[in-house]
Amino acid sequence: MPFAFFKRLDRRRQAIYRKSDALTAAPLPHPETVRPLVSALADALSSESREETERAARRLVAGLALALRLPPVRVQVLASRPHARWGELHGLYEWERGSEAPLITLWMRTAKQKRVVAFRTFLRTLLHEVGHHLDYTGLDLGDSFHTQGFYARESHLFHQLVTDGDRGMATLEEQLARMERTAEDLAAAMRGVPEAALAKRPDRQSWCATEVVCHLRDTEEVFLAFFQAMLDLDGPVYSGGEPDRWAEDRQYRRNDAGEALAAFRRRRAESLAFLRHLRPADWDRAGVHPTRGRLTMRDFVGLMAEHDANHLDQLKRALDGKP
Repeated sequence: MPFAFFKRLDRRRQAIYRKSDALTAAPLPHPETVRPLVSALADALSSESREETERAARRLVAGLALALRLPPVRVQVLASRPHARWGELHGLYEWERGSEAPLITLWMRTAKQKRVVAFRTFLRTLLHEVGHHLDYTGLDLGDSFHTQGFYARESHLFHQLVTDGDRGMATLEEQLARMERTAEDLAAAMRGVPEAALAKRPDRQSWCATEVVCHLRDTEEVFLAFFQAMLDLDGPVYSGGEPDRWAEDRQYRRNDAGEALAAFRRRRAESLAFLRHLRPADWDRAGVHPTRGRLTMRDFVGLMAEHDANHLDQLKRALDGKP
């Protein structure tokens, strides 16, 4: 429980917080009837069509509302996420009592690269906002706090709808294998490219290939430190630093791309060695992401694999002269 925040609440809200924290499940009577809507959403998102994704998201949210016996909620899907120094906004739940039905807003593309977000991330964001709808209209809490119980309910919904065998949803071992390939994939994309071309930005705002590799090198150290913190502490808060500021302060464009890649390769090997020596119970240790909320060790591995894929694509686009 975040004690400083909890102390600032009045007694009524403290009671709501405790009640939310104690509720850890959101059972769906027949989850198998909703799973086809999840697959349809995956197909719509892979099409990169905002309109199709919005229609599929509306159908899934309507199916969840029916299953959970919740009132209707409006859904809109927009393109690129809003962002600021604190990160990117993934989703939003808005409702004023006495007004029309609540509104869930979801964003389907990343703020800077305009890349369609990974499906699991998009689905978890959707379920997160449905979780707020459940708090207000199903559990009658009167408010919706990001308690451990809230994130447990969100995860419960997710795992009723998704199994590792589902198409497009990688298992833990597949994610680790993806991470093990990243350094070689980067090397293959950069092989034979002159240093000047690696350091050339596609436009003023977008990173060059060298900057992408330096970013991966530096964030790898941050990820590994946070994994250790999750083992040592209860619910540490993740801070990814300020990547754009690092790029300028550490003069990424002047770095040697080959040396940066070699450093990333060494750090990634350390991360994988750490992860592959975890005990089964360690995978359920959790930390708090500033925009995604409570995530387990397993969830953070998925985040790393998604991070790799996004930046490998960014590096290839930079080499093609595309932002």
